[in-house]
Amino acid sequence: MASEVARLLKELSDGTARRAALLAEAEELAARVHEIRAAFGNPFFYSHPRNADESAANYSGTSSHEIVLPTLLAMRRVNRELGRIKDQLRELGVSPD
Repeated sequence: MASEVARLLKELSDGTARRAALLAEAEELAARVHEIRAAFGNPFFYSHPRNADESAANYSGTSSHEIVLPTLLAMRRVNRELGRIKDQLRELGVSPD
């Protein structure tokens, strides 16, 4: 049992580090949202835009989402993995927090 707990704690540590790296990547992408939209298009438009770049003429579909989506999906996978590991640790009587 001790080796199983050690393995799970290592996986928890690794997963937490991956989540932190993905969060930093997501924050960097968020900071570059205007740059990304300029390069890949605006995925939104408004019927009464305040600025010309918010009009339907500049709508590009989801092409700019393709830049961010891999990071968000990876974050979701890591969060699920961390939840699974924490559940296993609790079943073994170890508090993961």
